[in-house]
Amino acid sequence: MEVKDVKPDLDARCLEQRCQHHVREYEKCLERIKPIPVEREPHCWGWYYEIVHCVDHCAEHDLWHALK
Repeated sequence: MEVKDVKPDLDARCLEQRCQHHVREYEKCLERIKPIPVEREPHCWGWYYEIVHCVDHCAEHDLWHALK
């Protein structure tokens, strides 16, 4: 029997269902920094990390149930 990793499915579901606000904010940031010269090294890391945190926090509950 092959073991299936459920984390990618949980992450995708959380990203679509619970973390869209963070995704939209990240996309807004990307639009804001487009005109900034690359030499100034613009970034949206803070918004990206908000997405990662949201997905991890959302998926952790279901993940632990799946591992039991």
